[in-house]
Amino acid sequence: MDENWVSHFLSHPDMEPNRTGHAKLPAGPPTWGGRDAPDAVRAAHRDSLGLGWLYYGLTRALEPRVVLSIGSGRGFVPILLAKAQRDRDAPAITFVDPSFDDDFWTDAEQVRTWFKSFGVEEHIVHHLMTTEQFAATEACAQLPPIDLLFIDGGHFYEAVETDFRLMSPRLAPGGTIIFHDTVSRSANPKWSGPRRLLLEIEERHPQWQLLDLPFGAGVTIMRERAPESLPAYFQGLHEQWPDLDSTAF
Repeated sequence: MDENWVSHFLSHPDMEPNRTGHAKLPAGPPTWGGRDAPDAVRAAHRDSLGLGWLYYGLTRALEPRVVLSIGSGRGFVPILLAKAQRDRDAPAITFVDPSFDDDFWTDAEQVRTWFKSFGVEEHIVHHLMTTEQFAATEACAQLPPIDLLFIDGGHFYEAVETDFRLMSPRLAPGGTIIFHDTVSRSANPKWSGPRRLLLEIEERHPQWQLLDLPFGAGVTIMRERAPESLPAYFQGLHEQWPDLDSTAF
């Protein structure tokens, strides 16, 4: 990624990783992923994309055709996902946000201008609606299976559970889901909806494989277990290999 683009991206106060929960700082107290970190700590991370490198790099590595991003304060994640798609000449991402926090996403021309300032206006299609509303649209019906799903919408349990319940069945085989705010930056348990949901998934749905990254506001990467990672695959090797005492490769 071009360093000048990164500098331009981070020059916007709204994109400061400390403020948005995407800094590479320990999640939880006392710094709460950068939100309440001392000025000296914030300054040390202000000029780095932090977890943004993960989002961009994972998108480049996985080479998804269909990307859906749910929720974003000022577009930190969807802009980086769109940048990754643009840099490899891939299709635009779908971005769903009803603009509940404020009216930032309500003006379509303003939104396009904002995306254009980062050079990704042709690589993001924004839908001003909730996930429930989007799920009922023709645009959603026509969306091919999702290769990469980023969930960063409402952080109360009901909201994140709805996002997951409605969109995870649309995941392509081998598709990846990324949850943000999986370590709440609030001591109020109501804001720990993503963590509560993930604990339920771990307990009830062992087919999902989860990787927690306790940085910023917390990020969790999730995908269904591949057949090669299941006990049956290993057992099959035992059954096929003629000499179990052999050390041949």
